[in-house]
Amino acid sequence: MTHFALTRNGYESLVNTFGKAPSPLWVNYGVLSESELAQLRSQGVDVTDFTSLIVRSNESEFEDALRTIQEHHPGLAVWVEHEL
Repeated sequence: MTHFALTRNGYESLVNTFGKAPSPLWVNYGVLSESELAQLRSQGVDVTDFTSLIVRSNESEFEDALRTIQEHHPGLAVWVEHEL
């Protein structure tokens, strides 16, 4: 399963749930710093960060982001952070 964290809180929730960052992991722009991304990659985590902010309420943009994730990880389900 691929994980997509939209916010810092969502990322931290994943880490708390799994005890570490899950892999593969996609994060929204600005969720992790460059040094945090580098550290995760050095630990073998397959992490990708978007280069622009993905807003969940922008349906077209959000669907494009999901398609991008699915292109890179065909056949895997995508867990997406969602708050009610």
